[in-house]
Amino acid sequence: MSSIRRRTKKSDVDKQLSNWSKRRVLSWSLFGLAGLVAIQHLVAHAGFRPLPLSMGWQDILVGYPTAIVLAIVGAIMLDPNPRI
Repeated sequence: MSSIRRRTKKSDVDKQLSNWSKRRVLSWSLFGLAGLVAIQHLVAHAGFRPLPLSMGWQDILVGYPTAIVLAIVGAIMLDPNPRI
């Protein structure tokens, strides 16, 4: 009895996630990473520096330009014909 429920439940989960291709998961992960980079940069300019880098290096390596590049790469990787 419980194995039938488990199979039914697994089938429901598979149906929900079947529209999410690896490409779509990767692109949305890049969008999330871009958001985290932007938030970290905002916090660093507010005075809290979680990274042991000078603000000059943080501006270059983990600043808004890096967040923008990650977001652009994520947008390029989005599936042009999503299966929704």
